[in-house]
Amino acid sequence: MEKIYLILAVALSFVISGCSSAQNIHHKEVELYSWVDFPVVAEGAASGIDKWDVQGVCTWTHEESDAKRTSLVWYSGSDDTYVYRFGASFEGRWTCITQSTVEALNGLQLTVDVVPSSNPQRIGWSGHIPDKPTAWARQKGPEGQLDIRTPILIMMPHIKLWYDNPGRMREFVSRFNETHGFNGGHIPTIGSGWFEAGSSGSLSNSPVAPDVRTFEALEVAATEWSDRGGWLHIWMWGKGTGQDFNDLPGGYSGDHSQRINRYVAARLGPVPGWSMGIGWDVEFWIEEDGLKWWLDDIIPQLGGWHHWIGHRYSDSDIGEGRDPEPANEGRYLSRGIKWNTFRPGSEQYAGWEHWRTTTDDSEIDTGLQVFHDRPMMSEDRFRRRDDAWRQKDMLTDQEILDEIPRWAKRGVAAIYGRLINISSNEGSEDWPNKAEIKSVINLHDEDPNVPDK
Repeated sequence: MEKIYLILAVALSFVISGCSSAQNIHHKEVELYSWVDFPVVAEGAASGIDKWDVQGVCTWTHEESDAKRTSLVWYSGSDDTYVYRFGASFEGRWTCITQSTVEALNGLQLTVDVVPSSNPQRIGWSGHIPDKPTAWARQKGPEGQLDIRTPILIMMPHIKLWYDNPGRMREFVSRFNETHGFNGGHIPTIGSGWFEAGSSGSLSNSPVAPDVRTFEALEVAATEWSDRGGWLHIWMWGKGTGQDFNDLPGGYSGDHSQRINRYVAARLGPVPGWSMGIGWDVEFWIEEDGLKWWLDDIIPQLGGWHHWIGHRYSDSDIGEGRDPEPANEGRYLSRGIKWNTFRPGSEQYAGWEHWRTTTDDSEIDTGLQVFHDRPMMSEDRFRRRDDAWRQKDMLTDQEILDEIPRWAKRGVAAIYGRLINISSNEGSEDWPNKAEIKSVINLHDEDPNVPDK
């Protein structure tokens, strides 16, 4: 299995022997918008607790600007090796001294010199622009400044189909980025895959330990897109058997859930280029307290490495496990507005399901007014299919050329796919009019306010 930290040529492979002296300085170098690991051997660190629950923290300080980021230690899944990870969001020197109740993980002085990127396309972490609050922005260029780029995402294969074959994922990303022009991808619900990479089983039977293969696969995918200047959007949980995190042992706030949230923050927080939603149709399968708990638990743990976090709401105040009729007409009902604004607009994006045929341009504009302090994602998928869901599917290949600009020129993120001879788990198949799609995306990619031609 390829490991993402082996991809980074600058990442050193030696392992630090545990030592509590702050004079024990460990130094590495990494390119801007990349990340690097400090593995630590700590025998006996898990005395009385599970290795996956060993705690440690490292607050990094940028010497030039005094910017700060926080890393949480994580268990590697192998022997007695634990890891502190650093993400390079600004050039220059960063330092930290680790803190942990475990002696071998405490008092390590870690330093990183961030050098210019050899890849000018590579982008960093996302962020919020106060005077353009609805914009999707990410770091670009040598100064780490925020630059607007609206996600125009392609449906990607389910992670269980490529976690042990990252080359398959890379080929998919290359194809849809280079020939179709999509600037990001969407990974469908991971669900039980957080605990068993290849599983679609019930969360009620989830193993105790996270599956490191899932995290490694997501690290590879996020890096593949950020190296191309693009985005990765992940669904963590979702509606239905094997996806609803209420079914986890211990429930939505139990040990399983808390551990996975901490590992998302510890392993993925210092990795640029991704955003995450709890899942889809949340009003049908979770109560308000559970949803708010999830957002309040995971977002503060990200430690200053910014990633947009949210969920998809389906324009219904009913919550009876089905889509009401009529539905998803851009009405922006009160409960959906409340749930999409639990966290500040600098942290939580607004996720909504829009049905293509019942949402006109004025209703998209209304959404931007309703959620005026945060970016918005139309978080269902606009798909070309030959069966079902006439209200939201595209009926011809030509229609995608009209649909992409409606959202992209307004700065609203959206997800697209073509599923004629392929299942949704396999991601999108190629569009026959890919050159036209690329031209449309290129027109609206960087500046969301380009007029139609």
